[in-house]
Amino acid sequence: MKEEYREAFSEVAQIINLMPSNLVSRIPLEFKQIIQAEKSKTYIPNITEPIEQCALKTETIIILALIYRDFLCSKEERENLIARDTNNLVEFEKKLREKYNSDNIFKNRNTTQYSQEEYPKEQTAIVEYKEKKFLQKLFDRIKHIFKRN
Repeated sequence: MKEEYREAFSEVAQIINLMPSNLVSRIPLEFKQIIQAEKSKTYIPNITEPIEQCALKTETIIILALIYRDFLCSKEERENLIARDTNNLVEFEKKLREKYNSDNIFKNRNTTQYSQEEYPKEQTAIVEYKEKKFLQKLFDRIKHIFKRN
């Protein structure tokens, strides 16, 4: 597991220790054991009350949101949160499909016309290349050998 997640589990474990006992009792024992097993052994979080003023890691906030959604909130609020998360995910996937649609990738290309001052036309000529005959090639090689010495 990545170290960022282990540090986030360390922060979550410390926050759970700061929570009132009636809220801690709603969190399943197995989940708390997973948090304790996966937390970092070297990272010591500096979390004090009020938690809103602490600089928490993004992963910590996500884990706390999942704990709240799955264990601490009411059934109606949980259903609303799940529906909102599902809608957000569908919207995000829709935007990605629109952005990376294989049909529109080349249609949305920004084509720019350059003026002739920026890129002047160059004069090019067609050069005809004639293949040398066998005797001419042989003669050139012999000349080349004598020129080296």
